[in-house]
Amino acid sequence: MSSFVKQKEAEKKGATTEEIQLATMSKSAGWKILQEFIDRVEEDLDALNLKAIENGSPLEQLGLNAIVVATTKEIIRKIINKVADAAESVNGK
Repeated sequence: MSSFVKQKEAEKKGATTEEIQLATMSKSAGWKILQEFIDRVEEDLDALNLKAIENGSPLEQLGLNAIVVATTKEIIRKIINKVADAAESVNGK
């Protein structure tokens, strides 16, 4: 089935143009590469506080680092979830 036909079917189901475009992107090799990169970035973020602990940073700094890391990871996950939700909405998975 052509992507045009799939797009028209998704529109009939109420999918927005944005959802259709994000769903299309979610199937690309570039998106998979970006997801792998994001996973590595999240691992690096987790390692930041471990390094701070090893360096003897004060508890206040460790707490601040933990908040920044958690907030950053939450923002990153929102991006991933936006694309995943769009794909689910369009593809019905």
